Amino acid sequence: MEIKDKISNNLRGEALTNALNFVDYLIAKGLTPKMEWDNGCRFVKNDKSPCLIVFNMHDNGEWFICDVPVASESEWNSLDNDLKEFIVANIKLCSVHQGESCGCGSEPGTDKNIFGKNYNNVCTSDIQFHNPCPDDLAKLKKVIDWWVVNMVA
Repeated sequence: MEIKDKISNNLRGEALTNALNFVDYLIAKGLTPKMEWDNGCRFVKNDKSPCLIVFNMHDNGEWFICDVPVASESEWNSLDNDLKEFIVANIKLCSVHQGESCGCGSEPGTDKNIFGKNYNNVCTSDIQFHNPCPDDLAKLKKVIDWWVVNMVA
């Protein structure tokens, strides 16, 4: 499978193990990998996507999960509050880092409402989980499980 080969060629150690395990989980949930560019793969079910995996984007051996859809508060009201807090803790604010754009294309970011609260200067990829550890991935899997049941149908 192309995504697993690309991840295996770009990540090492715990990052590699975690990324491959997460890809296996997504595929087992019935999501189809669609390569968007050499180091980015969107996972899709019924023409909807709960996430994009990006790996080794800056040749640094890191990976992240982004584009987790955040709908209105009423659409997400059945999601556990602890999981909402986990998502909010990973909101990516747009920034210019060391003179370089963060790459989102919307500098200085946009104002967004996430779970009924307004946030300023949010990146295009509003939620990002960088180098997620197994505990973070367990929480993210619960979010994806919820998404598959509640948002795909």
